[in-house]
This record gives sequence, structure tokens and C-alpha cells, in this order.
Amino acid sequence: MNTFLAITRVAAEGGGSDPFTGLGINLVQFVAQVVNFLLIMYFLNGMVIRPVLRNLEARRKRIEESLENARKADERLANVEKDYQAKLAEAAAEAQKMRAEALAGAQQEAQRIRAEAQAEAERIRQQARIDALAERNQILAESRNQIVALVMAATNKLVGDSLDVARQKALINDFFSKVPAANLAGVAVTGAPVTVTSALPLTDEEKLRVKGDLAAHLGEIHEIHFEVDPTILGGLVVRVGDKVIDGSVASRVNALRAQLVA
Repeated sequence: MNTFLAITRVAAEGGGSDPFTGLGINLVQFVAQVVNFLLIMYFLNGMVIRPVLRNLEARRKRIEESLENARKADERLANVEKDYQAKLAEAAAEAQKMRAEALAGAQQEAQRIRAEAQAEAERIRQQARIDALAERNQILAESRNQIVALVMAATNKLVGDSLDVARQKALINDFFSKVPAANLAGVAVTGAPVTVTSALPLTDEEKLRVKGDLAAHLGEIHEIHFEVDPTILGGLVVRVGDKVIDGSVASRVNALRAQLVA
């Protein structure tokens, strides 16, 4: 402000009433130059500076958008990687589950095959035992006549005379299928199954007679089974529930042996 006042005072002293003359400045030319300068600045501002600034702003926005897009891309990439890892873990878990299920299925199948093989082996063994028993009983049945002939020959030799047919049949029935009536006293079936064991296979007629004799002593029989055991030699062994009535020849021989030893 002091400098401007000093210049104005000098200009007034040098040029009288026109201070610009004192400073050696042509006012018209000065105004023209100022107007030219303002016009140039206006045109520069409208045609150069503003477009440059707009371009710079647009470039700044593009850079910001690029950075934002890059950030979003990084986020998407991170999410994709996270999803990939989750899918990978899920696939691994599913594969592990499938392996476990396959292993369990294989083990179950192996157990099933083993159980079937064992069952089949047991069935074959059981069938072999049944077949062996059937074959043994068939052989015993086929040998029955020979055994009967030997028994009758021995009996005739003991009594010193030939027995008639009725007596022979009675002796044979007593030897092979006589029910131990004396030992059945006081025994009741009471619904229990009855098992009859003989030394030789009994004929159908003998089975019916044995069942009838047992029913006369035990009461009504609902279930009866017939078995064969050659080791009892003769007679019958009757099992009613958990009670055993032994009328076998083997038991009588053992009792006689015990008496002789005593």
C-alpha cells in the first residue's frame, strides 16, 4: 500500500493531472493490453486450462475406478480362492466318506460272504451227518433180518427147542421195541415232547405200537420223535422232557456186570 501511494505521488508530480503520463504509461495502450491479456486468459481458460483440468479430473476418476476395480477384483479373487478351498475341503471330505462307506460295504460284503460260506459249510456238514445217519439206519434196517435170525437161533439154542412164529415175534418185539412199562410209573407227558431211541430202525407198525404203549402209561402224546443208537444193543430209551427212562439192553448188561463185579 505505501509503495502504491509513493508511485502515485511520483506519477502526479511528473505528469500533472494524469498519473499514468508521469509513469510513462500510455493509458489506452495499457487498457488494450489488459483487455488482450484478459481475453487471452479467458480463451486459455476456456480452451486449454479447463479441458486440461477436465481431462485430469477424468483421468483421476479413471485411476480411482481402476484402483476400485482392482480392489474388487482382488476381493473376488480372494472369494474365489476361499470358495475353491471350501470346495476342495468338501470334495476331500466327500471322498473320505465315500472311501469309508466303500470300505464298510466291502467289510459287510466280506462278512456276508463269510457267513454264507460258514452257513453253507454247516449245512453241508449237517446234511452229511443226516446222510450218514440215514445210510447207517438203512444198513441197520437191511441187517435187521440177519440180526433177528441170530437172536432167534441163540434163543432156540438156550431153550433147547424151536419156538413157534408167535413166540418168535413176541421175543423180537420185546428185544427191539419193548416199552419199559415198569419205569414209566408216575411219569406224565404234560405237553413235553417224547423221544424214543432204539438199537435198530423201527418199522412203521412198531412205531405205532410204541406210541400207543407210551400213551397208555403217559397220557396223550402230541409230539414224539424216533432215533437210532446201535450202542444200546436192544430195548428202548424213552426221554420225556428232562426225564430219561432207560430200558435198553446195554443198561441191563451194565447193571449185571456191576452186580457180578460186586
